[in-house]
Amino acid sequence: MTKKLLNPITLATIVVILYSVLPILSVFISTYITTYAYMLLVTFLLGFILLTGGLERLGLMLFFATPMIVYVICSFFVKKDTLLIWGYQSMLFIMPVILGYYYNEYKPENLSLFSKILMAGIAITAVTTIVGLVQFPQAARILATIAESDNAENIKYGWHNIGGYNFVYICVLMYPMLILAYKLRRINRIVFLTAFSTLFVLVILSEYTIALILLSITSILFFAGKKLSERQLLIFGVVFFIALFVFWDVFSNFLLWLADVLNSDVLTERLTALANGFAGLEKSESNRIELYRMSLEGFAASPLFGRIIGEYSVFGGHSFILDSLAQYGILGGMAIVFVYRNIYRWFFKPFKSSPGYGYVLWSFVQAIILSTVNTGMWLEVLAFFIPATLFLIHKPDSEETYEDSMDS
Repeated sequence: MTKKLLNPITLATIVVILYSVLPILSVFISTYITTYAYMLLVTFLLGFILLTGGLERLGLMLFFATPMIVYVICSFFVKKDTLLIWGYQSMLFIMPVILGYYYNEYKPENLSLFSKILMAGIAITAVTTIVGLVQFPQAARILATIAESDNAENIKYGWHNIGGYNFVYICVLMYPMLILAYKLRRINRIVFLTAFSTLFVLVILSEYTIALILLSITSILFFAGKKLSERQLLIFGVVFFIALFVFWDVFSNFLLWLADVLNSDVLTERLTALANGFAGLEKSESNRIELYRMSLEGFAASPLFGRIIGEYSVFGGHSFILDSLAQYGILGGMAIVFVYRNIYRWFFKPFKSSPGYGYVLWSFVQAIILSTVNTGMWLEVLAFFIPATLFLIHKPDSEETYEDSMDS
């Protein structure tokens, strides 16, 4: 274990993982080491993985990453930052997929270690975020609006290790893995209830409405069986939407009750708007319907190549998928489709015969939903964090417990 930890590639990967879930680490690096050091670390890590292993490995990785490469090439034609910043952002976009592919294919023995470190980092930041949000209400929402890393509030909240938009949704997307771990007896009831309670409080205090909705939907799956299959998940989805349509009044009243109970102006406004249906969403202060419509109109104005060769530059800015269609047209849309296709085939489909595959599939589906209604593609979760966690959940170090959990 010590030898593995001292490996420079392993250490670099651990830094990348913790950089994603520990805000204080990013502030520390930018304050005392400069962000350029992290840029060099990312370059070193990607360079090592791509350039060591021969032409065969390089060819396979580039073939696998082709959709991501096409997407970042599309982004080059509409970039507003310098070439250096665009290149760095492109590396950050591709890096999780390359890391996930590399470790799943060539170094799977490291995934257990990475998963434990990831869980520890998430647990630490979840606790410090809750403490920080009690001290600084709405800090998580403020962090979501800050684009500059050297912003004073970003630095202040970072030193308190308060997680913002990215961290909260990482936790929500990882939640099905928590349920699966409990179903397969990888964690006990006390650990599960503690983790769930922490996550629920975190989402409430962070005031992200979509996170609360996804958390609630995923929690319903807790009452499904431990062998939840792909077919059962599909049936659940169909029944859920039919029930939502038939009993909309009941659901609307529940949202209004929840809005009244929660001590949050943001959640109250948005839950009330959602309870009033489409008309309520259009009249809400944060009219997302209008933002989505703007992106669709941008796509309709230049459907083939978007802003790459077109002049229409308006898009809503609140949906990764719809905004990408508006900016890059069908070319960018097809790139996104193949990104998801490759991720599913390499990181999710191998678990299709495993017990509880429905929970795994829901993690993938809700990431796509989130990318449709919010910004971000969450490649670090889909291509690295979830596969590493699944490796830890399914590893055969306790086959008796594993088999018992399947039979009971």
